[in-house]
Amino acid sequence: MNSKELREKIAMYCQEYDSMYGKLVKPINEMLLDIDAGISEKTANQVLENLKLFHEGKKYIADCHLDESNNFLEDGIEELKKGNLADGALQIFGAGLNFASFSAKASAFKNIHPHKMINERFKLIKNSLG
Repeated sequence: MNSKELREKIAMYCQEYDSMYGKLVKPINEMLLDIDAGISEKTANQVLENLKLFHEGKKYIADCHLDESNNFLEDGIEELKKGNLADGALQIFGAGLNFASFSAKASAFKNIHPHKMINERFKLIKNSLG
């Protein structure tokens, strides 16, 4: 599947598995669909799984954000390495947004160390692209 087809499938899941999480994903996905932003099949499948599992009450929203942050970070680094600057930048930005959402939501319920996790991500980006 190409990025457009993957994003259209995400849009369908947002409707099918309507939830608070789906309402967060839907407008961002629509914006990215409108500008033909890339998405890997791996990341799209993670988003689809998260939409379904959150709707079913089997996954906490912060964990959905962390999964997506990790996937977008990996994809962004790969796209930048390939010279796809626009998609790479969008994915790195998405990784940051999802990490911030994870951190804000999880810190109230879990013993996490967001600064340590951010530092690890900074080092990953620098080491991967430096």
